[in-house]
Amino acid sequence: MRGFIDPDSKWLEPMVRALEGANSLPFGRRNEQHAWISLLPDSLQAHRGALVSDDQLPWSKVIDSLVTAPTQFEKDVFWRVRQICHASHTAAPSEPLPLQDRKTNLRVHTSRWHRDYPLFEAERYEIFVQTFAPGAHGHIVPGNATIAMTSRDDDQGLMKLSANPLEIVPNETSSQRFSIDTDTALESRYAGVRLETQVPGWTSPYPAGSMCTLTFAIRKRFYRLILGVALLLGAVLAAGSAAGAKINALEKGGLAVLALLLTAVGGWLLTKQFKILK
Repeated sequence: MRGFIDPDSKWLEPMVRALEGANSLPFGRRNEQHAWISLLPDSLQAHRGALVSDDQLPWSKVIDSLVTAPTQFEKDVFWRVRQICHASHTAAPSEPLPLQDRKTNLRVHTSRWHRDYPLFEAERYEIFVQTFAPGAHGHIVPGNATIAMTSRDDDQGLMKLSANPLEIVPNETSSQRFSIDTDTALESRYAGVRLETQVPGWTSPYPAGSMCTLTFAIRKRFYRLILGVALLLGAVLAAGSAAGAKINALEKGGLAVLALLLTAVGGWLLTKQFKILK
């Protein structure tokens, strides 16, 4: 997704009216309008520059408009994921991770387009979440709201998330750390995390606030993969030499010890266990 439309743009209302006339709004009359993605009407293509941008600044203005208008969003909790970074040892976050297209997007039979954050096994990361308390809420977050983070599609159990939800602090950016475990698989694995607003005692049929799912492409560091395989191959050669070569017992013992050492180090590189530091 790109940036946000400025709610004060003079072209916003004509666009909504055109989409409404075409029955293409992603909201509207129940049982009649089901669109989740709407295309810009041809009549407004000349004003595309005023309606499409990469600007993130109007986000809070969009929320103020949603809360002020009589909609089901007026009491919601609002937040968004700002970025995902490597866990930093300092107060400042490290460089944000870029989203990458998944290789399976090129396959003809694929019905969904995937973009993932690239993560590496045995490393720690941090999700940064920005909150916004609209003026109509009196700059408070209702009901001691939190953000629950749960793993999705993680059959290997690689994602290690905190058991405690992320507390929402009004108009601040908070973060939650997590780490990636490792196993013996050599190919990339795809998993994700679900972020969902929780408000104690929430009774509305609508969700309490923002929610999203992030997907990750999890793989081993290239150097670990190459070194691990190379050392295991070396262990096989050493063991084979010890078993078949016409050498004395001392040399056989040395080759056997070398094979065990190479197997241990190579296996550690490929299946390194990483203790989570909270």
